[in-house]
Amino acid sequence: MKALVLGGTRFIGRRLVEELLSAGHKVSIYTRGLAPDPFGGRVERFVGDRKSRAALDAALSGRDFDAAYDFLSYDADDALLALGALEGRVGHFIHLSTCSVYWCTGCFPCPVTEEEFAGPAEIPRRPGSIEYAYGLGKRHAEATLFEAHKQRGLPLTAIRLPIVGGEGDRSLRYASYCLRVADGAPLILPDGGFAPLRQVYVGDVAAMLARLPQIPRAIGQAYNLACAEILSVRAIVMAIAQVMGRTLETVDISTPVLDRLGLGTAFSPFSQRAPQVPAIFKARQELGWVPTPYASWLERAVAWALDEKSRGGETPEGYAHRARELEAIERYQSSTSMPNMPSMPR
Repeated sequence: MKALVLGGTRFIGRRLVEELLSAGHKVSIYTRGLAPDPFGGRVERFVGDRKSRAALDAALSGRDFDAAYDFLSYDADDALLALGALEGRVGHFIHLSTCSVYWCTGCFPCPVTEEEFAGPAEIPRRPGSIEYAYGLGKRHAEATLFEAHKQRGLPLTAIRLPIVGGEGDRSLRYASYCLRVADGAPLILPDGGFAPLRQVYVGDVAAMLARLPQIPRAIGQAYNLACAEILSVRAIVMAIAQVMGRTLETVDISTPVLDRLGLGTAFSPFSQRAPQVPAIFKARQELGWVPTPYASWLERAVAWALDEKSRGGETPEGYAHRARELEAIERYQSSTSMPNMPSMPR
């Protein structure tokens, strides 16, 4: 199989390229050339601006591919550029999307099925929402691509992902929790960390993507991929502590109080206030999706996150707020323990 990966040098894309190469496929990658990759002469490289039609045409003109994976369509304009460069010359076009296409609407069914993409007719602006801008752009990209499928037969599959974890995650979200558990000080759980969620293991995603072109029934469909377990931030940090063999003290503080304390919730990157649970029945039934048990891949994620050399010595963004987090805990506990003073709401 001749495969093109738009992206391919970071986290999920890099893992996919490794999976494709190990299966004996011929792989081309199109990147901006900003990040190094370990593939050497095993891949064909195109370097160019993903947002330039001229650059895409210069690299891809006259080329045919059995499969193309697009990690870099973030809005309708990006999707149109991909169509202009590849439509009619690719056997299976696979768009990497996000479960934020559901949550950007402000609706949080639990679980959320692929059919919920229809969403409300009018999506309210949610400027304070982490999911809003990203999810809305991805919705528009998907809508553009599915219109090309409907009108012109684009052989399209969209894959919608929640938070992806595992080795090589340059967002360092798991590392931000692992380092906080390791330092032994208390850890804040916004809103108690009880809201249910699902994540997914990068190795499972890469393996599924690599074999997706051999599943003809996937064309014209969208699929959620996620782990089987329903998790929460509380469950995740407790599981991390167990893997690390550490005891853990947590402090539950509501989001409004964290805002008043000037901390917010950025220090806890998995935190959210509503359910974020993608349904995976469709992927199980039609794709044979069998995710790795969370406990198994969590051990790999923790080991990678704690290896300073693996993460390039970077300090995770969440852990950069650690001093302010501990200060907020002290202020919160002081305010709730003072006599004749009203407690700050939890």
